[in-house]
Amino acid sequence: MISLKNLSLFIVAAVLLFSSCAQKPHYANRAERLLAELRDPMSEYVFVMAHRADWRNWPENSLEAIKSAIKMGCDILELDVALTRDSQLVLSHDPTLDRMTNGHGRISDFSLAELKELRLRQPHGVITENLRIATLKEALKVCEGRALIQIDHGWDLYDEVLRDAREVGLENLIIMKGRTFVDRNELMYAPQLSVPQEQGYKLFSQYMEAGIVPPCYEIVFSEQSPEVEAFAEDIVASGSRVWVGTMWKAADGGLDDDRAALSGNPDEIYGKLIEMGCSVIMTDRPAQVIESLHRMGRHAALGVVE
Repeated sequence: MISLKNLSLFIVAAVLLFSSCAQKPHYANRAERLLAELRDPMSEYVFVMAHRADWRNWPENSLEAIKSAIKMGCDILELDVALTRDSQLVLSHDPTLDRMTNGHGRISDFSLAELKELRLRQPHGVITENLRIATLKEALKVCEGRALIQIDHGWDLYDEVLRDAREVGLENLIIMKGRTFVDRNELMYAPQLSVPQEQGYKLFSQYMEAGIVPPCYEIVFSEQSPEVEAFAEDIVASGSRVWVGTMWKAADGGLDDDRAALSGNPDEIYGKLIEMGCSVIMTDRPAQVIESLHRMGRHAALGVVE
């Protein structure tokens, strides 16, 4: 027979176990967990966004670059889209083929089938043997369950992006961005704010007045200043994340990837961004950022995806 004391201990243990389970929601996959973190204003997780994916090791915007960035632990892939002659979305930063393929001319003058005959160039310009231009739908399928996608050069292609995402049932993975007010919710949208400039303050005020809370705002600033820090604080207080691109000084006030690499102390550079409220870092050196964030305990929670 169970004593009252043992019964009480059993009940307490059961309650604690139930509470522990209740406090840790189950996520079907990494992408689902990332979405929950992105929308949680209390989360301290810092997102790493790979600019054009892992372009230092693979052709930019290629499926191979996407897979490599995901494997190293990136959370979001920043990708560029262009429209073909037959209205298909492919991944390309440039409107022309010359820099990144063995072809010539404007992407809009070719069909998808014709573009698939071309080969991509490596970062140093050498033509690959068999790497091809990817479509947005192919990229979404690679990221399914594993990472999110941020679409650049696509603010005029919102409907086409939505079309392709719906065709593969993965519209929840996409973050669009632009410099105008967008009152649509089919896809996540991140406004881009220049600060401290009128455009940034005006666009932020439009969202505040409309009661719309984007998942994040990208802020662009050429100099560090109290005004920039105060604006970042306002964004965090509004319930959104602050996103900063660390590719070059004109966008991050000198808190950039190359400076972090050359300083010998990247934690100091990225730490300053985190201190000012930044929790989404778009980078050309994703491995460097991830290593730094792991040392600071701001990225290890979700681990690395194989």
